[in-house]
Amino acid sequence: METENALAAGQGGSVTILAPQSQDEIHRQSAVEALAQHLARGGALLARCETLANAVRGDRLGPIYAAARLLNADAQVARALAHVGLVERRSRTIVETVQAPGAQNSELNSGFADDDARAELERRLDRHLQIKRAEQERLEDEAIGCCI
Repeated sequence: METENALAAGQGGSVTILAPQSQDEIHRQSAVEALAQHLARGGALLARCETLANAVRGDRLGPIYAAARLLNADAQVARALAHVGLVERRSRTIVETVQAPGAQNSELNSGFADDDARAELERRLDRHLQIKRAEQERLEDEAIGCCI
């Protein structure tokens, strides 16, 4: 009663007058209610799957698989619910572009073409192998000299 008197006296805020709902809004609300009920039932089914998966005997993988499918179905229902409920959705796209190598790391970028790079790699590996063989021969010569 005090609220009505305050509103009549101009104190306490504005009065909102509800407009009649359109047919689209009525259908949207009924769809939202049906989808929300489906999501509520999904929680009970997930609890049942968990109980079956924790059972000592019987198939334990089946309930886990069923729960995974139920979660996926619930996600699709939630997506439909958001679409019907006119929830704003945002999506982002990541675009990767190939950039020229930076000047500070130019030593990491080969200046060779593919065939030249292979030949250069083989040359470097052969050189490394020659150094290792020479070192091995030197060690063998030292070992023979110590034993004589």
